[in-house]
Amino acid sequence: MEMLRAWLEGLPRVRLYAALLFIVWFSLTLLIGVDVRPAVSGGPSPPTVFLGVGIVVATEMWIAWYFLERFGSKILRKNALIRILLAASLLVLFTALARVFVLLSLPPYLIPLAGLSILGTILLGPRLMFVMVVIASVNVGIIAGNDFFLTATLLLTSGFAIYTVLRVGPRTQLLRAGLLIALVTAVVTFAVALIDGRNLRMAVELGGIGLANGILSLMLAMVLLPLLENVFNILTPQKLLELADTGNPLLQKLLRGAPGTFTHSMQVGELARNAAERIGADPLLARVGAYYHDVGKLEHPNYFVENQISRMNPHATLAPGLSARIIKRHVKDGVELGREWNLPSEVLDMVAEHHGATRIEYFYRKALEEALATGATVNESDFRYPGPCPKSKEAGILMLADSIEATVKSLEKPTPKRIEDIVNGTIRTKLEDGQFDQCELTMREIHETGEAIREAIIGFIGPRIEYPAAPGEQARPAKNSTSS
Repeated sequence: MEMLRAWLEGLPRVRLYAALLFIVWFSLTLLIGVDVRPAVSGGPSPPTVFLGVGIVVATEMWIAWYFLERFGSKILRKNALIRILLAASLLVLFTALARVFVLLSLPPYLIPLAGLSILGTILLGPRLMFVMVVIASVNVGIIAGNDFFLTATLLLTSGFAIYTVLRVGPRTQLLRAGLLIALVTAVVTFAVALIDGRNLRMAVELGGIGLANGILSLMLAMVLLPLLENVFNILTPQKLLELADTGNPLLQKLLRGAPGTFTHSMQVGELARNAAERIGADPLLARVGAYYHDVGKLEHPNYFVENQISRMNPHATLAPGLSARIIKRHVKDGVELGREWNLPSEVLDMVAEHHGATRIEYFYRKALEEALATGATVNESDFRYPGPCPKSKEAGILMLADSIEATVKSLEKPTPKRIEDIVNGTIRTKLEDGQFDQCELTMREIHETGEAIREAIIGFIGPRIEYPAAPGEQARPAKNSTSS
């Protein structure tokens, strides 16, 4: 999929979309119009059927094109091309599935179109899914012999499925939502059967078929969802929750190989989550991005201060320029390692952007001091991260949370006033350095992010007391009063 994505990105965009529209139009027209069963004497001829179906499908494609042209930039911010390709694939797949049901003489009310709603809502979002559901319901109604009541049933049940799975989190919640969809599908199918003039017994039978439809839709969605997540590398709430589990193999590898970095990442994750909730960003994505932002330190963990407990600092024997190259390297290593572990592109972007193009201040100042003594020239660009700068709100939040947490941790006595000064100073420095010039965060959101981080850090530190010293011993600071 990475190779396919790279190849598609290199093609002319207008020509690519035109080709995709034609392929979808041709596929749907063929699936809807063709019927391998013997033609009924006196019925419509295949050429006229194909003409009518082609016009209907062309109208559907025009509506979809207009919708994407009008709202695509808002609902397809990330990997737009791959998401459109997925939407087209799902539409053709479920239309083909409907054709198979009809060819096998299975009850048309068993066609699991609600499965399309479940998959599409989780993978692509509800707004695009509503358009796809309308198109698919009309197409399935035509395939089933121009059955208006079937189209109405599919529209109602699939629309309810979109609403039901809109805020589903763990896969256990998806299971409960799917069972509710099955129950509603049974009730709606029963009601439509009564409207169609069926007797009570037939309506109950159709209601049972509707219940089976809902269960089949759920099973189909549960099977295809992880497959499509991985193949198209699309981030879903379910995948985010799995990545947020500290038992994740990559996080466990970080815990074993760089325990200090693991602890730092967990703390930054809580700061980022708290800030994201404050400004209306995605708190789960902010937390997950923070968990994985420093995985590149696994390559050389001992060169980072949080992992140097009871160990000699290897930078003591290195030139500042070489130390800076080693420190900068963890961003590139993190992106490469994230790709190996198939992290979503949204998380990889946060790994790449969490330092932006900031200067590695400690080694830059050290290089200046040595240059004063030797007369050497210091190139500032050698001491800056390669970028890119943060673009999403979550990446901007991560940059602030990461920098502030590391600076506060270096204080011997972190008081609320000193923490506030660090937060304000960090925000001012990042703004003056242009690190937020490409970020979606507004000035108000940047300052609210800083305030949320400040409150969370003060909460982490908590009040500290000193126990009275024993006779002959110096007083020593106590542990946090809330700990055991």
